[in-house]
Amino acid sequence: MAFYKYLKSHAEKNPDSAAIIDGDCTVSYKELCEQVESFAAALSELTLNPNSKVGLLCLNQKEHLVAMFGCLLKGVPFIPFNFLLKPEDLAFIAQDAGIDTLIVDSAFVKPEVSPFFKFFPNKILVGPANIDEVGEGTFRFENFIKSGQRENAFVKHKRESGIPDVILYTSGTTAKPKGVMLNEEQFDENCTGFLEHLHITSEDSAIVALPLFHSFGNIMALVFCRVGATLILLKQFQPKSILASIAEHKATFLPLVPTIYSFLVDLYARGGYDVSSLHTCISGGAALPKALLSKVEEVLGVTVIEGYGLTETSPVIAVNTMKDGSVPGSVGPVLPNIEVTIIDESGKALAHEQVGEILVRGKTVMSGYWKRPEETQETIQTDGWLKTGDLGHLDSKGRLYISAGRKKDIIIRAGENVSPLAIENALMAHPAPAEVAAVGIADERVGEKVKVCVVLREGIEATEQELKEFCRKNLPAFMAPDMIEFHDSFPKTATGKVLKDQLKNNG
Repeated sequence: MAFYKYLKSHAEKNPDSAAIIDGDCTVSYKELCEQVESFAAALSELTLNPNSKVGLLCLNQKEHLVAMFGCLLKGVPFIPFNFLLKPEDLAFIAQDAGIDTLIVDSAFVKPEVSPFFKFFPNKILVGPANIDEVGEGTFRFENFIKSGQRENAFVKHKRESGIPDVILYTSGTTAKPKGVMLNEEQFDENCTGFLEHLHITSEDSAIVALPLFHSFGNIMALVFCRVGATLILLKQFQPKSILASIAEHKATFLPLVPTIYSFLVDLYARGGYDVSSLHTCISGGAALPKALLSKVEEVLGVTVIEGYGLTETSPVIAVNTMKDGSVPGSVGPVLPNIEVTIIDESGKALAHEQVGEILVRGKTVMSGYWKRPEETQETIQTDGWLKTGDLGHLDSKGRLYISAGRKKDIIIRAGENVSPLAIENALMAHPAPAEVAAVGIADERVGEKVKVCVVLREGIEATEQELKEFCRKNLPAFMAPDMIEFHDSFPKTATGKVLKDQLKNNG
């Protein structure tokens, strides 16, 4: 009940303080706490069993948070759906997790989705869609939360042992999604470590454009609610909406992924938005090129705090501190309640400055993948160390660097290990690219050739020859790209991470 206790405390101390701004609707901490209790109580009215679980197919909206906190209070496991997945992947998750109750927003009530609704005996509809389109056993959200007796909110749901509080599914871009098993106390522990690095108070407000179904968006919501700050929810992950919301609500924090920052600063530079309230940007989800970090700080007049994490670690592993500010290239010191070590291919621990695979150990590491013991065993060693698959190093001050990106993304050309991240960082220092992604293309002669995909900034032109020449001047010879391919845009995940496998296949 950790997060309910935080909400209850804020509701008692600052009942009228804004907890959530969702479009034209503002929910105070008193109202949020009451709605969470009502949702938890209403769960008692459903026919649930020890294996029951609640699925959330929502946009960034207040109902997602009410349901999430309500499930945690009641002890009913919940699973957020990535609404950008294909219908067959949504169906896979529903069956794999054993979800029997679905919270669904009207935006997803479409004829092509109707077969999906048949998986769930209980359906709770948010918004104006026709209940008949969702099917039998459907309640409207506003009616559902009125259906229970408030005292039942605190009677814990009895569930089978081994079922976690939350299952967060990976995106499933290259294989079927995997469910990461996590518990409320791990999120609480992660917030504790995070707040030791970043000073956030109830006076702050954060733009949450990151999807709440994703671990990055989820932990941001939990961190800011824990301290009694205000969450400004955005349903659209777009620079224009973000800048307009900062100006309207005087937001102080902005957590985003690097690709969105790139377009955000270009739009802001054209004028028309007052972002003077903003003092801190948090970057995660992918490596932030040094040139882009400097540009964000210069153009927006903010401090950029870069961090690093995985869904499997609840998720934050390291983040720079507000005391030290931005440290270009570093994702910051490791959280105080987490251990990190760097190993070579043989499993031997490496010294400072030496690059190898990042391993993590601590209370926030997942218990495993849902119903996948073999993959759990491959990822978590017997001594508790989780293999991240990322290549990095620690400096003498204990700061972590993601030095070479994902282990699986390393390009091996003529026996040389080529880091896509090094190429991407170098090219982002050129004024023309808005986005860069380096991938390996199979080649009979050298093993893999280096292809660099580029999205140019609006109104700026560059040739392949010009960018190749820039790389030759700024990179070792063995890293120079064999080809440069121009794109109008990159395929991405819901959080803006570039889908490199699709760029490879386009070659």
